[in-house]
Amino acid sequence: MSKAALLFPALLLAAPVAAEPAAAQDGNVAVRAGKVITAPGQVIENGTVVVQNGRIVAVGGPDLEVPFDTMLREYPDGVLFAGFTEAHTSDGLDRPNENVPVAPFLNVADSIDPVSFYFEDELRGGTTAIGVIPGNNCVIGGRGAVVAPTGRTVEEMALSSAMGMKIAIGPKWGWSRSTQLAELREAESKLNDSLRRLGQRLLDQEADQADAVKAGEDAPEKKEDEDDLDSAGGFIQFGDDFPGKALISEEDLNDPDRGLADILNGSDRIWLACPDATDVMHGIRWVKEHGLLDQTVFVVEAGAHKAASMLAETGRPVALTGGLFHIEIDLVTRKEERTFAPKVFADAGVTLTIGSEKGRMGPDRLAYQAATCVREGVAKDAALAMVSSNAGTLWGMEGKIGVLAEGAIGNMVILSGDPLSLQSKVIKVWVAGNEAYDRANDVRLQRLLEGAEQ
Repeated sequence: MSKAALLFPALLLAAPVAAEPAAAQDGNVAVRAGKVITAPGQVIENGTVVVQNGRIVAVGGPDLEVPFDTMLREYPDGVLFAGFTEAHTSDGLDRPNENVPVAPFLNVADSIDPVSFYFEDELRGGTTAIGVIPGNNCVIGGRGAVVAPTGRTVEEMALSSAMGMKIAIGPKWGWSRSTQLAELREAESKLNDSLRRLGQRLLDQEADQADAVKAGEDAPEKKEDEDDLDSAGGFIQFGDDFPGKALISEEDLNDPDRGLADILNGSDRIWLACPDATDVMHGIRWVKEHGLLDQTVFVVEAGAHKAASMLAETGRPVALTGGLFHIEIDLVTRKEERTFAPKVFADAGVTLTIGSEKGRMGPDRLAYQAATCVREGVAKDAALAMVSSNAGTLWGMEGKIGVLAEGAIGNMVILSGDPLSLQSKVIKVWVAGNEAYDRANDVRLQRLLEGAEQ
């Protein structure tokens, strides 16, 4: 069987109610389950969810009317929820970062590999949406995208192209923090210098055209654009005024300058990598100086828990990456001190997402990470939100992803039990109302479990 066939199998659950061929992929489906988790802490017993054209159109109880042309799937012993969400990752790319430190012109859409085993594994684990963005080993890394872990092309996978741009305050590998911040300031300085020279050149061109018209020459005809860039002036919204600023259009800029200008204009969401508490302090100062705090998502590691109150004061969401524990050695006693970072952030009132930790069997599953949060004292609903609905807030898709509600994308997962139970199995996954995974036809999983109890 080909790899593509394994990724996109003919999806038929053993003995489903009123089954239909998986080829009918039209984004229309109704699912009724013994328990429906519409959002963390919100449960409907014997609930029903109806999806049409990829969007949820109705959520209710067992008596909810299902349109005559929509197939009803029933799982009386199953648990239905919107699926796990990976808010921030650089997995699924051919490489996390390019060698160029300042690369606002990059876009992960050019680097995502739809047939990567990473996406297959995420789908098998019940993940329905993933925020793929360049890694933190950069200064300005490029644009991310929110994708589903299924589809033969990036276009088929795409859920949103407006995830935002990666900027790193924490230093690149081998760099000092001073070098990192100096490189960021240098990129801004070069842009401002380029914009001033461009503004003066546009003024000179305008004056030359005015002189030509006075001399009786015809004004040059403006050619139709062959791209989707705006040719109207006034593109630059940030910084001090300078001659010709109002004449600069989006089309006048090259790709690197346009990408950085989008950031400083406040047009892009910023994923600001601030691994530890010191980086958080510098990062908050930088976005406040540029008036960009309202567009910022802070990307931190466990050590940044020391700045939890500072992050809470900003009111901005936080993506916690890597391990959940921060470990320090007391310099006097030499004893190991472990701090569970998600609990600190949750207690501070921070909207938080946690990610899977690659390289180990348990932590590479979002359910495992959330269950660990519960064990360490985080409320269960809050822990589930960290791996499901909270990602929508970080992506600017609140109410559209990670929940089962009218108007939301029709992403759904049927589980054999509670989402945070390590004994629960992912039975079936729908993405935008279309079947994307069926455990019964997971050839790779069947081979792994061959001879074991299934």
